[in-house]
Order: sequence, then C-alpha cells, then structure tokens
Amino acid sequence: MSGSFDDEEDPEHSQGPAPAPLDLGRLERPDQLEKVDQYKRRVARKKASVEAMLKTAVQSQLDGVRTGLNQLQSALQDVYQIKQSLDEIEENYRIIEPLHSKLKSLKEENSRFCQLSAAQENLRHIFTVPESVSKTRELIMEGKLLQAHKHLSDLEVSRDDLLLALHRQPNQSPTDKNTLTHYFSEVETLSKDLGKQLWVIIQRTLLSVRREPTMICTALRIIEREERMDSAWSRKYDQTGFLPPGRPKKWRERCFEVLQNSIAGRIEGSQLETRDQNKMWLVRHLEITRQLMIDDLKVVKTLLPPVFPPDYDVVRRYTKMYHRALSAHLQELIDQKLEGNEIVSLLQWIGAYDSPELMRHPELNIDVKELGPLLENNFIVHLRNQYLKNMKQNIAEWSRNTLRTDMKDWIKDEPPDQDGDGFFNTQLPVIIFQMMEQNLQVANIIGQDLVKKVLELFAEELNRFAQEYFIELQGFEERHLADRKEPKYFVHYVIANANNCLAFGEYMKELRKRYIKSDYEEEIADDTEQIRKDPFQQLTDRFLQLAKFCCDIILEELFIDLRESNCLNDLMTRNWMANSNGVETIIATWADYHRDFLHLKPTMYEILLAKGQRRVIKEYLKALLSRKLSFKNYEERKASAEKICAEAEQIKHQFIDMCGKL
Repeated sequence: MSGSFDDEEDPEHSQGPAPAPLDLGRLERPDQLEKVDQYKRRVARKKASVEAMLKTAVQSQLDGVRTGLNQLQSALQDVYQIKQSLDEIEENYRIIEPLHSKLKSLKEENSRFCQLSAAQENLRHIFTVPESVSKTRELIMEGKLLQAHKHLSDLEVSRDDLLLALHRQPNQSPTDKNTLTHYFSEVETLSKDLGKQLWVIIQRTLLSVRREPTMICTALRIIEREERMDSAWSRKYDQTGFLPPGRPKKWRERCFEVLQNSIAGRIEGSQLETRDQNKMWLVRHLEITRQLMIDDLKVVKTLLPPVFPPDYDVVRRYTKMYHRALSAHLQELIDQKLEGNEIVSLLQWIGAYDSPELMRHPELNIDVKELGPLLENNFIVHLRNQYLKNMKQNIAEWSRNTLRTDMKDWIKDEPPDQDGDGFFNTQLPVIIFQMMEQNLQVANIIGQDLVKKVLELFAEELNRFAQEYFIELQGFEERHLADRKEPKYFVHYVIANANNCLAFGEYMKELRKRYIKSDYEEEIADDTEQIRKDPFQQLTDRFLQLAKFCCDIILEELFIDLRESNCLNDLMTRNWMANSNGVETIIATWADYHRDFLHLKPTMYEILLAKGQRRVIKEYLKALLSRKLSFKNYEERKASAEKICAEAEQIKHQFIDMCGKL
C-alpha cells in the first residue's frame, strides 16, 4: 500500500501541484484505517486534473504551430504570384518599348495641334484687344470696377499665354516678344489706372465705410483676385521660369501702404496752425489729433470687420498703423525744436496716451503694450532734458527779475507788508515758490520721476539765487551806510528779508515733503551725514545763514547808533564813574529797536537776541579790559564794582524782558 502511494507521489509523473503528503504514522493507527479509501480517491482526482491541464496545454501549442505553418504556406504562394506578375509586366514593357518611337510623330502632331488651338483661341482675343482696351477704360471711368477687372483679366491672360508660348520655344525671337509687348502695352496702363481707382477708395476707407461700404468690398475683391493671380504665377515661375510683365502686383501690400499713408495724412492734416500764427498751436493740434484718433478707431472697431476679410485682422492692423504713424509724426514735431511749454504739452499728451482719455477710452480699450512704446526712450529722455534745460533758464530769469522787482520795494517810503502774525515780509518767496509749485504740478502730471529731477533743479537754482540775494543785501547795506537817512525803512526791510530767508527754507521743506517725502525722509534725527547729503537740507541751511547775515546787518545798524551816542566810549572812564548813563543809553536804544525786532519771526528773533546779547557783553568786556582806569582808594574800587554789577543786572533784565515778549 505504501509503495502504491509512493508511485502516486512521484514528481516525474506529476505536472501539477504535489498533493499533500500522507501522515503514515497516523494511518498505522487502527482508528484511521477506514480513511484509506478516502485518501485514494482524493489522490486519483488530483492526478486526473493534472493530466487534463497537461493535455490542454499541449493541444494549444499544437494549434498555434499548425496556424503558423498555414500562414507561411499562404505567404509563399503570394510571393510566387507576385513574382509571376512582375515577370509578366517586364515582358510587356519589352514588347511595347518600340511603340514609343512609332508614336513620336503622333506626339509631335498633337503638340502642334494644341499650340494651333491655343493660337486660334488667342487670335480672337488678339483681334479684339483694341476694342477690349477701350471698353475696359470706359468701365474704369464709369466706376464699374468689377467689370473692368474682368476685361482686364481676359486681356492679361491672352498676353501672358502668348508670351509664355514664346518663352517655351527653343529659339526665342526678341522681335516677336517686343512686338507682343508693344501690342499689349495698354494692358499694363489699364492695370495702373484701375489700381489708382482702388487706392482712392482705400484711402477714403473711413469715409466710404459709412456711406458706401460696397465700394470697399468691391476694391478688396479685386485686390484678393490679384493676390491669387500673383500666387498662381509664382508657382508657374518655379516650373517654367517665366513671369508676366507687372507680376507680382502685390496689391494687398499696396493696400496697406495706402492705408498707412492715409492715416499719416489725417494726422498731419489736423495741424491747423503754426507757432507764428498761434502760440497754442501744439496744444490745439494734439487735442484735435486725440479726438480724431478716438473717432477713427471707433469706426475701425465697429464698421471695418464686416467689410474686410478676416485674415486681414483689420482692427489690430489698423490700430498698429495709427500707432506707427502717430509715432513718426511726434518724432517730426520733436525735430522741429519745440519751445518752452510746447515740450510740456507734448510730454503730458504722451503720458495720457495709455489712459481713458485716448487708447483706454471706454469704447476702445486698446492695450498699447501690444503696440510697443509710442516713442523710444531716447526721445523721451531728450524731451525731458530739454524741458529741464528750459526750466533752468526760466527759473534763473524769473528769480532774477523777481528779486529786482522786490528790491524796488526796499527803498519805498512805506514799511513792508505784514502777515497775519505781524511779521514783516515781501512777496519775493511767495512769487518764486508759486512759480515752482506750478512747474511741479505740471511735472507731476508727466511723471513722478520727473518731479524729483525738477525739485533737485529747484534746489540747485535756489542755491545760485541765494548767492545773488546775498550780494544784493550787501549792496543794500553799503548804499544805506553811505547815507543812513536812506532808505527810510532800512531796518524794516532787512527784517522782512530775514523772514523771507526763513520762508525759503520752510517752503522748500514743504515741497519736498509733499512731492518726494519717501526719497529724503530722515530716519534718524541726529544723522548728520544724511543731512549733509540732502540737497534740500543744505539749501535750508544756506538760507538760514543768509537770514543770520540779515541779523548782523540789523545789529550793525544798532551799534552804529550806540557808537555815535558815545555811550560805549564812556564805559570804564572817570566820567562813567562820576555818573554816566551809558548803559541806560544802550538799554534805551535796544528798547527803541526792539519795537521793530518784534516783527521778526520767532526763530530769527531768538537768533538776533542771542547775537545782540553776546555783542553787548563783548563791547562791555572790551571796555572793561582795555581801558586802564586808576582808582584812588578802596571806595572808588568798591563803587565801580557795584556799578558794574548793577549794570550787568540791568542788561540781564533787559534781555530777559525782551525774551519774555517772544
């Protein structure tokens, strides 16, 4: 029994998975012997299943081999048949080869027949050429352009076929070609005449599309027909090497050239005046151009697309042509050497080009980025540099003239004006900064980068102006010292100028803060290096020094009065010891001038008092240390010391009192 089981389990006779091994140890037990038959049946079933799978696999492989052999047999038969057919074809070619030479004469005869047939057909056209030419010319004059083009095309076909036939002849005759060309010479003239009519229509596209759009359609149909003829002859040229007279006509290209020229003409025609006729000629010209562009592009966007073929992409192309023509026209204007405000007007107009005022108009909304810049950057830079150059000249002239006008007020027999706080001033800083404010507003419209350059230019020119101002103040003082009676209100106007100088610095800071605060904002209050580099801060310091110079002039005027009163010379003298009232004179003089000093702005008032106090003390100490006053006894020394202390207290209280009135 165990031997039988070993045979069943032999792996050499099994192709499927091996059955589970029998536990013989368990079978030796008496209670497991009755399961022997059950194990035998299970092993038999597994064996039968493996044998069935093996037979199926072998059968499948045999079927595949059989199918492959059949296909190879069929392919072999096809190869034999193809070879047999090729042999038959080769044999037939050998048989009919002599037929080519036998039919050569027939081929030549057929060629002559075709030529004669074409000549016979062309003869009818040749004989009617003069009549066709006249009829075509008449149709052109009557404006029947489609019919005229039909006749013209027939004439061109006759001419071109004859010239092509001559071209194909082995022995070409120049005489025959010249005769034909001369005979059909009117055809090319008619083509030009028809073209002129088309270009008139195309030139008036914007007008015609509103009144007679069919005229534009007619012109475009003729242009497209000629384009197709150009293409056809281009292909024939590659085959024959022949090209008829006047080809290619390139009428589509010419159409776009006419449109471009018409746009340029419309822009140039909007200039109604010259500089000699009207100083505002450029402003009017640019405004008319703006309105014209908007109106024209509205028509282009709404009316032209239904009329022009889609591949013309007429809206984009026309807009680009307008952009290009406008750019060329603006360059011509720049080449004319624009003056003064003309540059400003042009820069403002260019700045508004990509805005709702023009290309971004609600009914247009054209993206100019696709068109490129209206003017190259070098033109813009040139305009701005010229604008700044003109502004520099104007500022120098305006400031100089304003100063001269202001100086006339300095010698008037009436005191200067006062502001709401009672401080003396003149109109000098107000006029100059009003002019600057106007220019900054204009620059701000043109571009923020220009604002900064304008402000820097102002700072530069005001530095130069400060030097002129200083020289004129020196001259004003010298003329007064020559005759102290004139002008009557000398001190008052010096005070006004001190206030003016302070106003210059304040105005400049205000302009800087308003227009370019972020560029010069002081991050650290005590950053002296930053302040030194700031041209506006330097300008403020410059005018502050000028204001201090005015304070020096005022103090000099006061001390001249003190010297003339001899009160300073009496100090530390016997007369002073006896009962001199020199300090009282100093205090009284200061009190007299102090009524005028109250018209100084607080900053300058403080500076003046500080300078005056130092100078009074200096003069007093100078007298104390320079004069050799001999005392006879202790009482004199004591009295003098007490007098010095008392006068020091007087001076101290006087200045404290004046400071309290600030």
